[in-house]
Amino acid sequence: MYKNSILKPCGRLHQSPVGNRKEGRALNTNAPGSRKRGRPPRLSREQIVEAAYRIVRDEGAENLTMRRLSRVLGSTPMALYHHVRDKDELLTLVLEHVAQDLPRPPLPDNPRERIIVVCELMHRAFVDNPWVVPVVARGELVGLSAVWMTEEIIGALIDSGLGREQAFWTHQTIWYYTAGQTLHTPPREPSQDTGERAPHYPKVAATEPSPTAFPHLAKVAGDSRQLEAQYSYRLGLTHILDGALPPGSALR
Repeated sequence: MYKNSILKPCGRLHQSPVGNRKEGRALNTNAPGSRKRGRPPRLSREQIVEAAYRIVRDEGAENLTMRRLSRVLGSTPMALYHHVRDKDELLTLVLEHVAQDLPRPPLPDNPRERIIVVCELMHRAFVDNPWVVPVVARGELVGLSAVWMTEEIIGALIDSGLGREQAFWTHQTIWYYTAGQTLHTPPREPSQDTGERAPHYPKVAATEPSPTAFPHLAKVAGDSRQLEAQYSYRLGLTHILDGALPPGSALR
């Protein structure tokens, strides 16, 4: 009795509309519009790196996580770990992705000129990819295809007469200057109320609390905006080199 009860449902359940609907769905799995479940599409390392690059470019490296990236790719975090070990390895791959597209033009023979050309290339790369600065500032991650810039700068500093330690330290000074220029906050927009910009800080300092409180700032208060506009990355780099390089190595 029990055997027949298991193999053959009673008449009421067999005729149930719910049972018919289940049966109908089972027989209609190939109907148009039905979706088959399966594994997500297979990923390549190139797809992962490109998607990660778009995230750090648009949102910053701090917003790159395996979970965030997996959502963008329609995959799972575990699937990503088949291609990259962790976030640091992923960032290294993204840095290399950017570094491979950087230009590498012929360089001048003169060491000082060579430093300036390479540093301006580095500055341009940072301006185009500002998210790179805080990542490489850690000193642990790097795109190897961009390391030639460091090699050229240190080599040119040594060719200019600096010792090994001085060349390395001067390169560090140049790097931090370049990074700071990249992250420099642009001047405020004109006031929406009056259409004029607020007074520049030297002018404010020269008049408050008294005109004699900051006499040197008072000397530049009148045209400090114009002086600021004339300042450039190359001018600041020239000041660094003038102070760091031995006499006689200046660009003529």
